[in-house]
Amino acid sequence: MDTGQALKAFRTAKHIKMTDIADDAVSQSLLSRVERGETDISLNRFNHLLQQLHVTPTEYFAAVNSAAPAADPEDRYLGYFPQFSLDTETVQNKTRLTARLTVAQSLAAQTKAEYTNHPSQWRLITWRAAELFVNRITAHLDPTQVVPVDSTPAQSYLLNLEHWSLMDVILFSYFADQLTPTIKLRLLQSLLHHIPNTGLVQSWASLLTDIVFGLFQQFMVASQLVHAQITLTIMGQLEKRFNQTDDAILLLFMQGWLTYVQAKINQPAGKLQMDDAISILSILNYPQTAKKYRQLADRITGIDSTPIVGDITFNH
Repeated sequence: MDTGQALKAFRTAKHIKMTDIADDAVSQSLLSRVERGETDISLNRFNHLLQQLHVTPTEYFAAVNSAAPAADPEDRYLGYFPQFSLDTETVQNKTRLTARLTVAQSLAAQTKAEYTNHPSQWRLITWRAAELFVNRITAHLDPTQVVPVDSTPAQSYLLNLEHWSLMDVILFSYFADQLTPTIKLRLLQSLLHHIPNTGLVQSWASLLTDIVFGLFQQFMVASQLVHAQITLTIMGQLEKRFNQTDDAILLLFMQGWLTYVQAKINQPAGKLQMDDAISILSILNYPQTAKKYRQLADRITGIDSTPIVGDITFNH
């Protein structure tokens, strides 16, 4: 597969029109000739197209050569999304949170202007993501000021994907709490069919695990146990696929949680599984992670009355 064929394959798999990515750097006519193999493209323009397609060089060469070079994806290939993040310290500090809100509102205005000036599916999705970022900060400052955000563009885009890149995984994690349970599971199943078979999978592994556990937690909080069971099965598939100790421990904790809430007679067994998972984390010298899951287990069992909030957002 040559450069033009590969670029076209990525573009069509994501259902992106030429007009959506054509600009001053790469015109539509040039892009058309490149995809047909009628002309070469400079490295700078090639790199620009990858950014427009939200495909990292690692992902591109993995698809073309079936082997991924040892490189981490760079933020510039992920659009604005690395800026749509909140850390725990910011959430717990009103001054920092207020300052972050100002940044978020500026990003929302900027992405709206970009969409207005050059409408495209991706620019609309990015604008909606910026609005959602404003909402998430506002929810911590004054929940009464939160306004609805239309997540339909992101949902439609994800449902029609024929090839998932890291950016799409991030997009799913970012909008997951805006989707219905049925759509969440449908997208998760679709995503599982597109996990790379190369070394590239390492850049997906932790994020995929976070997404699955985040969805499981949402389902458990909402008492949607059937959906939680399906998600638990998916976590088992990921654990086999990645073969990582951390995933096996998390799977044990999830099994304990589901067992604990399914019936009162199973509560001792479920609590034991959660305790075992936390003990293993302590033995392996993961004190912070063990503390996190101990706090969650205490909330599940009622020792701590603090509500459990199902959450999954891109905070990397």
